Amino acid sequence: MSQLTVSISGLRAVEALAQHGSISAAAAALGYTPSAVSQQIARLERDLGERVVERHGRRAMLTAAGVILAESARRIILELESMNAKVQAHSATVAGALTIAAFPSAARGVLPAAMSHLIRRWPELELRALEVPSHRAAQLVVDGTVDIAVVHDWQGLPMEIAEGISGRLLGDDVSDVLVHRDHRSASREEVDIEDFEDDPWLYEPGSGAHEFLAEVFRGAASGVTFGHRISEYSTQVEMVAVGLGVALAPRMGRGVLPPSVRTVTVRSPPVRRVHALWRSSVGRRPAVTAAVDQLARTCAGPGSP
Repeated sequence: MSQLTVSISGLRAVEALAQHGSISAAAAALGYTPSAVSQQIARLERDLGERVVERHGRRAMLTAAGVILAESARRIILELESMNAKVQAHSATVAGALTIAAFPSAARGVLPAAMSHLIRRWPELELRALEVPSHRAAQLVVDGTVDIAVVHDWQGLPMEIAEGISGRLLGDDVSDVLVHRDHRSASREEVDIEDFEDDPWLYEPGSGAHEFLAEVFRGAASGVTFGHRISEYSTQVEMVAVGLGVALAPRMGRGVLPPSVRTVTVRSPPVRRVHALWRSSVGRRPAVTAAVDQLARTCAGPGSP
């Protein structure tokens, strides 16, 4: 039997194609161009001497051999990751490439300080940051595209962690209500969320904050008024600044508020929980352990050990 040489990047490409259904979607998940993914698959086909993808115009479908390969690819990739993590754990080396995906607030409020500390302490560590929505960051870890994801859920609305993924709670991120300085509650020290039943809320559809508010006001007589659909908290702040609504805004990465915006503390405040996720197969890798520990220290704030 001739010796079989298989490209790991080709295995990742085939596994991503099987999971996402197209070359372009696989490329987006892996962070490559469609051309690069096609080249990786072509190299794999040369190594195997077997067609694994059939192309029908602009569509690409796995052959029978490709399906068999895709079914084994994930297991092979996880075994290789586990082996690499064990080798690095044995040598206690905090080095190599490490990609961290984080939702925007954490990308502003946590990653800069955490990454700066890691680079100073471990100069052989090559860090790469990726700012994406929380659910996207979690999926990138599952796909094997990134090493660590910083994600969030809301207290009372826990996220589901996929099989083969490990996690650690990094900290809690308390939310306040932001109002215009002329708002009736602007001078109050403390409020209840229910006090804003008649106000238009700025919101991101489908977000944790959106679900939280919908749940809080579910039993209210008039329900809740969702006003402008605004995804980024920084944009919500600017809308509040000109009186276009109120916003539920976590403290993490909030930055300096405009002079016309007031922060109102909520009794029994809504809490967004911040987590780190990583594939269990790489959990023993020193670089992953060091990064997660530093993320936790940064989330804990100044003066943490």
